Amino acid sequence: MPAAPNPVLSVLADDTVSSEEFVCEHALSILIRLPNGKRWLFDTGTTDVYLENAKRMGESLDDLSGIVISHGHEDHTGGLMFYPRLKGKPPVFGHPYIWHKSYQVRPDKPLRITGIPYMSRMHVSPVFVPVNNTKQLDDDLYFFTDIPREPGSFAPTQGNFFNEDGTGPVPLIDDGSLVVKTGKGLIVVMGCAHAGYTNILKAVHKAFPEENLMAVIGGLHLGNASEAVLKEAADFTDDIRTADFRFYGGHCTGGKAIAYFKSRFGDDAVQSLGSGKVIAFE
Repeated sequence: MPAAPNPVLSVLADDTVSSEEFVCEHALSILIRLPNGKRWLFDTGTTDVYLENAKRMGESLDDLSGIVISHGHEDHTGGLMFYPRLKGKPPVFGHPYIWHKSYQVRPDKPLRITGIPYMSRMHVSPVFVPVNNTKQLDDDLYFFTDIPREPGSFAPTQGNFFNEDGTGPVPLIDDGSLVVKTGKGLIVVMGCAHAGYTNILKAVHKAFPEENLMAVIGGLHLGNASEAVLKEAADFTDDIRTADFRFYGGHCTGGKAIAYFKSRFGDDAVQSLGSGKVIAFE
């Protein structure tokens, strides 16, 4: 496929499907094709669903330039168990804390073991590239980690995950987001936004103060956000967005957040994700 003038993002795994042609799971995986023709995979879902959907979409995952991991939870790293199926042995980038093991305890729900599965660890550790702070990965492609979390700012899963030995909560410092810089503005891709939606956008805006926000895509963890938090998120988005801003929420975003952003920016600008969805920018 020839290089496109703007990035094209293909959703390979999400909690829902864009049509019955595809399969879904509680996960996120997005293939990003840059204008230079290079392809980067953002997260790998829980199982091999991303591989199956890529096949159904006619997308090859051979010879990727790299794989970027938003954080260490298994619904973003489980697909690395199938890393040997990928030809070219692409490097895997992530915050060094993604290797930390943890578990989640929720009322009236079974214990959830989180963290990178053993087989994923085994396959990926030889090709892992740790990233702290901000790193440019490719032409106009940046990986943001160690996002500053302002005192009192919204942290969607704070206190929900604990060390493997039960000695205390896990701070989830491994959260990272991708930024694609285009001639019309910035595209921000989030995995679960554990650092906080607004905190992430503030860090990106600080790094690129002259650039407007063209799109936000991914898992945004706003399902349990209060009305005040949603207003703050939408207000800051409104301050830095382009006139044709687009918002694509999937995975952990939550229907409440989708509805709120639609009320602020309109039905055409705000959409759900779904396995098989292709997002092209003109």
